[in-house]
Amino acid sequence: MSDSEPSDSTRPARPRFGEYANEKKPARPQFGEYASPEEQRAAIRVPATEDNESVPIESHGDEKKSSEDTARHHVHMPTNRQPKKPSAANNAPIVEARRRTDRFSTFLLLGVGLFSVISTAPSLLQLPQMLTQAYAQFGMGEYTNTSFGTTIGWTILIVYAGLWVAALLLSLRRLAARKRTWWVPFVVGVVANVIYLILLTVAMVNDPAFMQYVNGMNG
Repeated sequence: MSDSEPSDSTRPARPRFGEYANEKKPARPQFGEYASPEEQRAAIRVPATEDNESVPIESHGDEKKSSEDTARHHVHMPTNRQPKKPSAANNAPIVEARRRTDRFSTFLLLGVGLFSVISTAPSLLQLPQMLTQAYAQFGMGEYTNTSFGTTIGWTILIVYAGLWVAALLLSLRRLAARKRTWWVPFVVGVVANVIYLILLTVAMVNDPAFMQYVNGMNG
């Protein structure tokens, strides 16, 4: 043994293998544990607040558990679904049936109006003779205001025909636009009959025989 080497009594004893393995080692600091609140917020991009508290950092396991809970919550969360509206394909037969019905009703009313114009045309062209026959049935004498009666007859016929043509054109336009149309000839027919009654009353009121009959009933 040389003089430079320390003796066995002065040399420190080497630790045995695994002698300090069971000793509690100091816990390793987590990432960002010793960082300042500003550094933590800058790392996770959270704006600073008045209270400079440290932002807790979730572990990987907590993040995974949180994502699983969120997914489970979304799966079991009831959704407010609105009732499905019937599609246009399902409504197509119903819509087509309504259009056929409307088309049939429209042409039927137009046909009735045309028949009314044609059937009343002869009597309107001879309105004084028609009124004379009506007077004879009620014992009112004879219709004497012939010229005025003839003018009223032509006026009624022209109004009749004009309204029917207007109803026909308007109905065809609405049918082409796939709009409800049956009410057009119906309303025009009502208006034509009201005009007919008004003009016929005017023709009778301006007749001296009719006024004499009315005064006799009142007297």
